[in-house]
Amino acid sequence: MSIAEIIPALQALSRSEKLQLAKVLLEDLASEESPSVFKEGQAYPIYTPEYSPGAAIQLAAAMSCGPILRNSRPS
Repeated sequence: MSIAEIIPALQALSRSEKLQLAKVLLEDLASEESPSVFKEGQAYPIYTPEYSPGAAIQLAAAMSCGPILRNSRPS
């Protein structure tokens, strides 16, 4: 069956059926992709400034300069 034959049938579906179809297609495409570096069910550390005082200081400094940078426009 060609895509040209499928499209009219898809357009006739209800919104919930289209969402179900999209979910099925996305899951199918995801399963075809190359294996991920991450394994399902395994825990991975997330590094945040809480565990790195130097990074926390840099983040605070960057955030304090934020409004000045946002208001300046390139000439």
